[in-house]
Amino acid sequence: MLLSELSPKEVFYYFQKIASIPRGSGNTDRIAEFCMEFAKEQGLKARRDHANNVVIFAEGTQGFEQSKPVILQGHLDMVCEREEDCRLDMEKEGLEVCTDGIKVWARGTTLGGDDGIAVAYILAVLASDSIAHPPIEAVLTSDEEIGMLGARALDVSDLTGKRLINIDSEEEGVLCVSCAGGVRVHCDIPFRKELVEPLPSCAYRIVVSGLLGGHSGVEIHKQRENAVKLLGNVLASVNRACTLSLASAMGGGKDNAIPNMAEAIVCVPMNQAHMLEYSVTGFLKLMHQELSTTEPELIITTKPVSLPEQCMDQESTKRLIFALQQIPDGMQKMSPEIEGLVQTSLNLGVLQTEDNHVSLTYLIRSNTASGKQLILEKVKAFVEYLGGTVTMKSDYPAWEYRVKSELRETMIRVFEKVYQKAPEVTAIHAGLECGILAGKIMDIDMISFGPTLSNVHTPKESMDVASVQRSWEYLVKVLENLR
Repeated sequence: MLLSELSPKEVFYYFQKIASIPRGSGNTDRIAEFCMEFAKEQGLKARRDHANNVVIFAEGTQGFEQSKPVILQGHLDMVCEREEDCRLDMEKEGLEVCTDGIKVWARGTTLGGDDGIAVAYILAVLASDSIAHPPIEAVLTSDEEIGMLGARALDVSDLTGKRLINIDSEEEGVLCVSCAGGVRVHCDIPFRKELVEPLPSCAYRIVVSGLLGGHSGVEIHKQRENAVKLLGNVLASVNRACTLSLASAMGGGKDNAIPNMAEAIVCVPMNQAHMLEYSVTGFLKLMHQELSTTEPELIITTKPVSLPEQCMDQESTKRLIFALQQIPDGMQKMSPEIEGLVQTSLNLGVLQTEDNHVSLTYLIRSNTASGKQLILEKVKAFVEYLGGTVTMKSDYPAWEYRVKSELRETMIRVFEKVYQKAPEVTAIHAGLECGILAGKIMDIDMISFGPTLSNVHTPKESMDVASVQRSWEYLVKVLENLR
């Protein structure tokens, strides 16, 4: 089945166009150019800035000419992750989008429904000659997934709207009115190297894979294993059975995605090779018992590899295994005010081995400024105790709840008419650009919504077709009611 056969046709038409353009974070030139060409074809005023943000302006339709403008906002970039055997070059090639009429997914890669569906919705609205709406200021930002860089760089001096609809939520029926702030943290832990004696030693690659992974904000509470942390546990188990030397370790790909794969190259004495394999097999059996419900496809493999010239010395090996095992990760605190909301968490998203240090990259999130600062101090204390250093970047604020909101009242009222039930109005433990935009546009009234997406930031990502249809109809009705 083809996307062109799905409804709403105009939305899936633009989603297909967007999916054909490589648009990973940091690679948004072509998608920004596409949006500018779209605006030109539609006869709409538009601008593109140095950060590849695109802003498109449309006048209100008949009867809405004097209405207050509304800002429709989404981001152009996507998280690029692929399955191990996928050969698609996501820097240069478009996605292979598939559908069975119920779901939409991409073969072997992330789909980019986060946030391609927002861009498709917005372009479909702007291209329509039948949708009633107030003046629209469409704000399409770049590099949201790597620190909301586009929103940070956005010039808002020509924006007049005080109402903003962000289309970057991933659960239909939920209206988001607050989100977490965050900070990206880079930790370096040094190690010492020593030469490997070739005759009495052998080397193995230990690979942890098959994990679900997922979005480090909205799915952090689902008890999904972090492959980097699990690798630390595997190495600790092997180190108790063998004289282990760590050559390198790596895992994850994005700080905002829960790692689903990690691996290490290790050296052991030849006469202990069987003990290494036995230890890994025993650990895997234990994990299958422990994680049979949450991680049913977990795999841990060992494979002999060429012996490296150097490994970390014993002290460095023990220190780094300890770090991977014990460094904080995952959900830290639930909100005392909002039932079911994760308040503070951190995700160990990337592990890399450099020439003389191991680097760990985190995304720390909290719906409170104090929670973010406290967990940051905890990570700094841990890393500095091990002789390492910590640097921070891309610190962004939380979007705080607005007590009085006309936009929220309108969207709730329209939701009840369209769906014949009340929406869930809540906060989310994920970063949205609303926090940054609230700091740029004084007294702005904002809300976030979107259709149902599953397993975002992973190659298992999918988008619910019926939800896209219903959410589109809802957006159209909301625009009609924004006088």
